[in-house]
Amino acid sequence: MLSRINERTARLATMIILVFTVLTCLCYLTIFINPYMPLNPFPPPTNTPRESPTPPGGAPAGPTFPPTWTPTHTATPTDTPLPTDTPTVTPTRTHTPAPTFTPTATRTPAPPPPSPRPPTATRTHTPIPSPTPWPFEQEGYLYKVRNDKNAAGCNWLGVGGQVFDARGIPLPGVTIRCGAGGWEGLGVSGTKSEYGLAGWEVYLYPEPIDRIWYCEVVQAGVAVSPRVQFATTTQTSEQGCDQNLILLDFRKTS
Repeated sequence: MLSRINERTARLATMIILVFTVLTCLCYLTIFINPYMPLNPFPPPTNTPRESPTPPGGAPAGPTFPPTWTPTHTATPTDTPLPTDTPTVTPTRTHTPAPTFTPTATRTPAPPPPSPRPPTATRTHTPIPSPTPWPFEQEGYLYKVRNDKNAAGCNWLGVGGQVFDARGIPLPGVTIRCGAGGWEGLGVSGTKSEYGLAGWEVYLYPEPIDRIWYCEVVQAGVAVSPRVQFATTTQTSEQGCDQNLILLDFRKTS
């Protein structure tokens, strides 16, 4: 039988049940808020004030007692003497003269003489001795270029340059020490004319390599210039190596 009920009839019946459910809930809610509404078939009992029974003849009569005689005190008149007029002595006001204030000149003490001012300490400037300049220092900038000083091309890594005196004249016979990681090589200015009249060169490695190097001027094995550091890198560009020659010059300071 249920299979013969079409979908429209089932939907209509569902809607009707939902509407009745909502209406029922609203009725219960209204009765909960006000139980005395006509919708409530079982309203709560109403408290009706009842009249207390009154006995006939008015208020109930209590027991009656015979009157009690209360003695009354009657005052006896007594002769009261009349007040006698007694004169009152009024004290005479005595005038007391007010004390007279006589101003007294007060002498203001002079301020004490100023104490002798201690002599001001004079700050003495002590000059800080400037560090002794190195006999040699780097001249100009450091450059990284392609090796054009020999036929090794990219199979070579080195550093070279010149040494000048304080007037900028090439200075031969100066020793330059370069190295890295415990290895050291020496070059002497004036032995490599490819770099100039006071040219020098130190061979570093058979190919470009990633490493930090240093160069400094030495005399009798002791550095007489600041240590100049530079880095080299491995290059694999299509143009080959273009930074495997480091150019570095030194100058005498005085």
